[in-house]
Amino acid sequence: MNYLTTEKKQLFKILIVDDNPQNLQVLGNILNSKEYEVEFATGGYQALEWLDHETFDLIILDVMMPGMSGFEVCETIKLDPAKKKTPVIFLTASTDTNSIVKGLELGAVDYVTKPFNNQELLARVATQAKIKESQDQINTYLKEIEQKNKLITYSIRYAQYIQRTIIGMNASISTVFKEYLIFYRPRDIVSGDFYWIYRLKKEVIIAVMDCTGHGVPGALMSMIGITLMNEIVKHDNIIQPAQILSCLREKVIESLGQKRKEAEAQDGMDGTIITIDLNRNRMQFSGANSTMYLIRNNETIHLQGDRMPISYYSIMEDFTNKDVDLQKGDMLYLFTDGYSDQFGGAHYKKFQKIRFKELLMNVHKETASVQKKILSQNFDEWKGEHEQIDDVTVLGFRI
Repeated sequence: MNYLTTEKKQLFKILIVDDNPQNLQVLGNILNSKEYEVEFATGGYQALEWLDHETFDLIILDVMMPGMSGFEVCETIKLDPAKKKTPVIFLTASTDTNSIVKGLELGAVDYVTKPFNNQELLARVATQAKIKESQDQINTYLKEIEQKNKLITYSIRYAQYIQRTIIGMNASISTVFKEYLIFYRPRDIVSGDFYWIYRLKKEVIIAVMDCTGHGVPGALMSMIGITLMNEIVKHDNIIQPAQILSCLREKVIESLGQKRKEAEAQDGMDGTIITIDLNRNRMQFSGANSTMYLIRNNETIHLQGDRMPISYYSIMEDFTNKDVDLQKGDMLYLFTDGYSDQFGGAHYKKFQKIRFKELLMNVHKETASVQKKILSQNFDEWKGEHEQIDDVTVLGFRI
């Protein structure tokens, strides 16, 4: 004896609508023989009453009926959002093209002519049953995907919280400068960009970095970068920007196993690091494939970093420092390339560095809060309906 039980399969449910009782009996016997669940209606109004409280997988609908024709019934069904997806097969004695076309235009999926062939009818019904089975399977897969997507999104959202918390712990710029702005716009939920700020007694060190990739891979690189920055500056007490970059490069190469020129992933980061002597108002700058701007008296001082990334590279020279005397009122901007590389505008082109530089020049006299608002609005207007292509970070402050 078999004690195993299986879940009962839900039968394909069909409503047959025909004013001829003999036709209903014949059709019912044919479909019941194939284990379809069948209900009957002897007219259009009765069919609509059935549909008000039952859901069917298929309606077999006679065209010529007194009171309400099959065409009228079908039209009424297709106007109801809750019922319009129910497939309809017309059963008709008319074989003229106009009748067939009218039925299909009203939303029927098929038609069978009277007198009908049993095998042909069963084949057409079986086709709809297979379509229903496929749709049910697709809906099941979609629900599974939706559930998995929710779990993944939740995990990434939590990763976003962790990333922003860690960045915030290392970015207390408000304790150093009264007027500052941070425009931070990840392309995805988490970002491959990060900014890092650390204050000593006499100096403040500020970094803005753009890691390889974006989304989760970029965010993982950013966590590596923040961890290594903490180690280099806070533990090893290295505060000169060029030295920080050189040490950061060594540690990135070591952490990612970039020991050979070929066959190794060249993940890493670009970015800018500055150290400001708060007593002397003097800044040291160093950059890896990056630029920063200092705007003073309506003129822009363009500080260009070394053309090397923070990763294994064909050129492995030391990074260099640039010394700059600062003045009260100077506006400094550190940024990644996400803003200038964004595609948009009327002709779908990059925003470009020269336009970005002009934008900063035009807004630099405004308060930092107004500048941030303008940067955000301008970015959104330029991007329009297009996709954001990269993470964006702009950090600015006034001396």
